[in-house]
Amino acid sequence: MKLLIFDFDGTIVDSKSLYYKAIGDELRVVGFSEKQIDRAIDIGMSLRKTLRNIGLGFLASWWMHKKILKRIEKYIPEVKKCHDAEKIKEISGNKILVTNSLKEFAVPVLRHLGLKKEFDKIYGADDFSDKAQFISQYIKNHKLEKKDVFYIGDRAVDVKLARKVGCVSVIVSGKCAWNPRKEVLAEEPDFLLSDLEDIKKII
Repeated sequence: MKLLIFDFDGTIVDSKSLYYKAIGDELRVVGFSEKQIDRAIDIGMSLRKTLRNIGLGFLASWWMHKKILKRIEKYIPEVKKCHDAEKIKEISGNKILVTNSLKEFAVPVLRHLGLKKEFDKIYGADDFSDKAQFISQYIKNHKLEKKDVFYIGDRAVDVKLARKVGCVSVIVSGKCAWNPRKEVLAEEPDFLLSDLEDIKKII
């Protein structure tokens, strides 16, 4: 049995500009500079970890993380799907979505875009504190072979995550990807695709 684990932001939906706006709006209120805001947007695997990297303590980063994601929820009607997102409907197999966004943001967006039913399960930031640990435990609980698990994302950190878990890394370097193709290549993913449709060729 093959399991396809999909990332959300930058892989299925074009949400980068909304994150930029929401993060900037919230951090400016509490006195962060533009340079610090750029760091919060561009560094790390999860928003909460990047907030810790710019100097917020555990509770402050948790609080700010919630505020930013709540602000992003207001933009649900503005979220657009990536140009190839409809191709998910043509990909067979067990498909779940694991995102660092809150489920209360991801689920309404997927429903709005007509893609919610494409996933057997949807897990968000409210389900775990560490994405890699969560996926590792999921694989163990379902007694899956790691070689049959494909993690599908859009960023260099997604390659690192898949490597940490021990599963196959598949990066889709489309127009709404959060990292340039060059940065992803530097991490040596197992597969680097231009379109979600190409997933059918490797599974």
